[in-house]
Amino acid sequence: MERLPVAPPVQEPTTTDEVKALHDIRRTDPQRYLKIVDGWLKDNPDNHRAYFGRHFAWMDLGEPRKALEDMNKVVELNPDPIAYFSRAEVFRHLGEYEAALDDFERSERMIPEEWEDLGFGLLFQADCHARLGDEDKALACCDRLPEDFWTPGIFDAPGGDKTAVTPQLRLIAAEARRRRSEAGASRPASEDAGLGDDTKNRDAQRPP
Repeated sequence: MERLPVAPPVQEPTTTDEVKALHDIRRTDPQRYLKIVDGWLKDNPDNHRAYFGRHFAWMDLGEPRKALEDMNKVVELNPDPIAYFSRAEVFRHLGEYEAALDDFERSERMIPEEWEDLGFGLLFQADCHARLGDEDKALACCDRLPEDFWTPGIFDAPGGDKTAVTPQLRLIAAEARRRRSEAGASRPASEDAGLGDDTKNRDAQRPP
C-alpha cells in the first residue's frame, strides 16, 4: 500500500497573508491548528506567541480553562498589556470577575492613554463591576468612556452608546445583587462560618 506524503510542518507566520492563512486554519480546523502550534512549542517551549495563539483555539473549542493555562504562561513569559487584557477576557468568560478586574487594571496602568481612547477595556471593567453587583464602580467606568463610543455588544457586554449602556449596567448590577441576596438567604449558617477560609484559599491560588 502506497504511503501518503506527510504534510510539511507549518512555520510561524511572518507575513500578513501567512497570518490570515493560519487564522483560517484556526477558524475552520482548530484541531489542526493545535497540532501546528504544539509543534512550535516542542521546538521552543518559551514561545509566548504560540501560547497566545493557542489560547484562542481552546476558547473556540469550549475549553476556557486550558485557554487560561496558556494565558498564564503568556503572562509569565511576556507580561505586556495585551497579555493581561487577554487573560482578563478569559477570566471574564469564566465568571471570575474579580480576577478579570485585577488584570484589566494591570493592563490599564501600562497604557493609560490608549485605555481611555479605545474604550473597550473600560466597558469590560464596567461589566465586571456590574456583575459583581457594584453599580457605582460600573457607572464610574462607563462615565469615562469616550463621548463617541459605541459597541454592538460583543462578548456579552452591554451594547450601544454611553446613554444606552448605562441602564443595562444598572440592570446587571441589580440582578447580581438579587442573586447574591437569594443565595445568602438560602445558605446554611455552617457554610457562612467557613466562607472566609474558602475565600482565602481561592485567592492564594490566583495566578500573579
